[in-house]
Amino acid sequence: MMKKFSKGFTLIELIIVMVMAAALSITVAVFISRPIISYKNVTARGELVDAADMVLRRMARDIQQAVPNSIRVKTDPNNAQRIALEFLNIVEGMRYRGALPGSYLNFTGTVTQFNVIGQFQYATTNATCMAGNCRVVVYNTGENDGGSIPTDNPTAGANVWSTVVAPTCMGGCIPAPGSVTISPVGTIVTLSNPSSQGLVTFSSGVQFALASPEQRVQIVDTPVTYICDVSTNQITRYWNYTINSTQPTNPANAPLSSASNAQLTKDVSVCTFMYTPGTSTRNGVITMTITLTNTGGTVTLMRQVSVDNAP
Repeated sequence: MMKKFSKGFTLIELIIVMVMAAALSITVAVFISRPIISYKNVTARGELVDAADMVLRRMARDIQQAVPNSIRVKTDPNNAQRIALEFLNIVEGMRYRGALPGSYLNFTGTVTQFNVIGQFQYATTNATCMAGNCRVVVYNTGENDGGSIPTDNPTAGANVWSTVVAPTCMGGCIPAPGSVTISPVGTIVTLSNPSSQGLVTFSSGVQFALASPEQRVQIVDTPVTYICDVSTNQITRYWNYTINSTQPTNPANAPLSSASNAQLTKDVSVCTFMYTPGTSTRNGVITMTITLTNTGGTVTLMRQVSVDNAP
């Protein structure tokens, strides 16, 4: 009688197949893993480049809206890993009327109103300006009194960061006593277009210190500060706070502690801001360099922005 044998794998055959399958899997994994890892690294680096480029573009766009000679850069004296870049934001720039006809800007005494050439296009719809809280700047030279940190020693009557009026002096001093570069806090500024010429009206008299050679006037709403803090690996934008003579660098302290803010990026490992003031023959230049680092690697981008400081 013929014997019946059951068909199947022996244990040895099964082990051999498993060993061969494992070897094949390892071989395939070696060839596939490297392209996958490379793809992940490229993607991560691309995200870093996009993040760094976004921050620098945003900062450049803001800086080009800054009041002439209002840019200042300072490292936090209590934290060398924190650096701040501050400027005063322009809502709209115009040319003021310096003579008749119409109301003109007089620099020999206080004024309560003056006309600008053309009509306001943006300032009259700005929320801060509509509330009467915008301020007017005329001929900000950015002059300071020196000191260990020049940016913290603004000259009254010649620098928008000064919070006081020009002091009294002996004789015909410049700027004149009681004069300002920026309309004082508490003075309500009303902007309107009653005719072909826009009209600026102050709730109380303002004496501006110096006439602009090009009759330029800027309507501003708020200071803006960018803080790069390597200790927290982030860059943050702050706005909607009051002007201070001393440049703020610590977000935990006033006025930045109560300001509006938005984080622009993280993963910051190195950051430098460097400002070179302009001269009579060339514009100022702000140089910004940021380095972002994560598991995908490290990316460093640098951007220079030309700053027109003609006030």
